[in-house]
Amino acid sequence: MFVDKFGKVAMSIWNLSPDVAMHHMLIALRPGPFANSLCMQPVASLDELRRRAAKFMQLEAMIEFKN
Repeated sequence: MFVDKFGKVAMSIWNLSPDVAMHHMLIALRPGPFANSLCMQPVASLDELRRRAAKFMQLEAMIEFKN
């Protein structure tokens, strides 16, 4: 998943500012419900971003299962 890959790259950069990491993460997201929700209700931390991403992944899995 994108968030996991981004997290690994971000962790490999020494002294990376969380604000810079979050900015680049949001720019790299494809348009869709998750990106839209982040624009409407920005997150305060990368941990909150991971939690919200996990919720959207669960929602997508549930929708796929029902179809």
